[in-house]
Amino acid sequence: MVLQTHTPKTNIDEELNDEELYDESAGYDDETGVRYAGGLTDIEKSQAITFYRLFNELWGLCIVKGLPGSGKDVFGNYIAHKIGRLFPHKRIMRDERPRKLSGPYAGLFNELVLAEDLERMKAFAKGLKGYRAGEAMEKAADQWVTDRGEVLLKNSLLYLTEYSKYCYCREPHSPMNKTMGAIHKRYRHLDCLIVGTVQLVRDLDKFTCLPFVNWEVTCTRSSRNTTGFVYYIQKVRYSRRLDILVPLGEPYQLPVDAGKPRSYLGDGKIRILKDNYKPAFEEERIVLDVIKAGADTYEVLVDYIKTHGDMLESEILGTLKELRFRKSKRVIGYPDYFGLFNSKSATEINTSLKVQEG
Repeated sequence: MVLQTHTPKTNIDEELNDEELYDESAGYDDETGVRYAGGLTDIEKSQAITFYRLFNELWGLCIVKGLPGSGKDVFGNYIAHKIGRLFPHKRIMRDERPRKLSGPYAGLFNELVLAEDLERMKAFAKGLKGYRAGEAMEKAADQWVTDRGEVLLKNSLLYLTEYSKYCYCREPHSPMNKTMGAIHKRYRHLDCLIVGTVQLVRDLDKFTCLPFVNWEVTCTRSSRNTTGFVYYIQKVRYSRRLDILVPLGEPYQLPVDAGKPRSYLGDGKIRILKDNYKPAFEEERIVLDVIKAGADTYEVLVDYIKTHGDMLESEILGTLKELRFRKSKRVIGYPDYFGLFNSKSATEINTSLKVQEG
């Protein structure tokens, strides 16, 4: 006697098709290339490819270091604007409000915005001390990243000023530190590129932050151009034994002239602010006359003067900066990278140190 077996179809077999049973969406190794914005110039397309490859397909952690005035905020705002312009699918998140010239962004990310979430994380550690408190808060932070953090940070660029405030080495169990540690562990899954500025790298937590750093940017001012900066973008990895960021390969050098007019910022117009100003020398007279005649964008102005005059582009640009930045003049205004942010709006550094009253 032969027993015939029959396996009836279950509801799952009947109701689910291949699309529901299997995940055939693109994975990390299935990238088809650079997805940049349409309508870019050849130069902008080249920039998009460079940034895409330089920053590991636009995910990871980039630390920007330098003393006050070295151009950290210029770099952060420059990169945030460039990535937003070249890759419009990338959501731009920041910890402080930019100038309107910067254009649209997805929203703010800071301790005030996350206040309720951070308080809930503290509640997880209530009654616990030392290691157990930190462990409880770390679990709460991991849960936050897989829940609300996924929605907030997926496919984004996160630009944070004073990064040591978020990952301060002397506050290892703070909710913000644990939250950033959880974000760092999942930045590839989140497809998130984090750019954080800091004066001293040693202020960053060596457990929640430094092991996840992919690039270290050194900021320098140009010795010949008063509005110019040179940034050295170095691929790095953290050495636990030496407790330092070890350079990998040669750095990428990125020069940025923050004071040069940019026709793609705002309306791109050069405007005369003081109509009664008397030019101090001939170059100023020529430039102002041409602007008044209707050449009110940088490219049109340069092209006209070079065609009908004998000034070099470097002389035209130098004259524009003289009229724009010298405090005794301030004759013209135009959109540039300095106009992307308010240099006085940097958030204060929080500290747990208290001064006793004498």
